[in-house]
This record gives sequence, structure tokens and C-alpha cells, in this order.
Amino acid sequence: MTASRASQLNLIGALFLVLGLISIFNLAILRNIGDQLKANSEMTANLTSLEGTKPESSDQFDSMANSMLMGMFIVSITFTLVCFLTGVCLLKRISYRTCLVGAAVTCIIFPVGTVLGAWAIFVLTARDTKSLFEDMASDSRTETVTET
Repeated sequence: MTASRASQLNLIGALFLVLGLISIFNLAILRNIGDQLKANSEMTANLTSLEGTKPESSDQFDSMANSMLMGMFIVSITFTLVCFLTGVCLLKRISYRTCLVGAAVTCIIFPVGTVLGAWAIFVLTARDTKSLFEDMASDSRTETVTET
């Protein structure tokens, strides 16, 4: 049973890395969303006054749109880092808690993140899974002691 859990963890870790790679492409999509948002707002809104000058409200709208896009950019970068960290920790069996937290955070992104995060939590909370992390930690400690 431990061998099948180890292979499941390897598969889940690889899928987390793939999800992290896919989420990098969100950054390019966010740039296009920002450009499209600005173009749509300029086309549909009357951004000039009767005198032909630009009112202050359009500047406020631009700053609000930029703030929204910056927030989406930060969330996307954070999600990418969480996916990569969780994937590496699962593959190397480094930190059990980090893997659990990463799986829980990934559940926020619907539908792929939810399915992958739920599957990771299901596998990580099985009785024999935690021993895989402890065995890997004890193996690395004995290697360090024998090298010195």
C-alpha cells in the first residue's frame, strides 16, 4: 500500500508542477484583459466633457482598473509559487504540512485546482502517507551523518 501511495504522491506532485506552469500563462492573459478593459471603457464611456477635456473620473477609473489588474497579477504569481512549492515538496517528500497547506490553497481555484487539491488532501490524510515523509526525513538525516 505504501508503494501505491508513493506513486500517487509522485503523480500529484507532477500535476502540481504542470498546474504551476499553466498558471504562468495567466500573466499573458491578464495583460490582454487589461488592454481590452481599457479599450472597452474608452469606446463605451463618454470620457470627454462638453469642452472636449478629459474629466477626472476617467483617471480614477484608470487607477481602479490598474489596481484590480495588479491584484490579479499578485494572486496569479502567488498561486504559481504555491503550486511549484507544493509540487516540489510532494516529489521530494520534504514537508508534510507545506503539502497540506498548498493542497488546501489550490482548492480555491475552480475546477482544476479544486479536483487536484482535494485529491492531494485525500492522499495526504491517509494513515500510511505521513510515514513516507518521515522515512524520507530520516533517510536524509542518516546520509548527512555518514557524509561527515
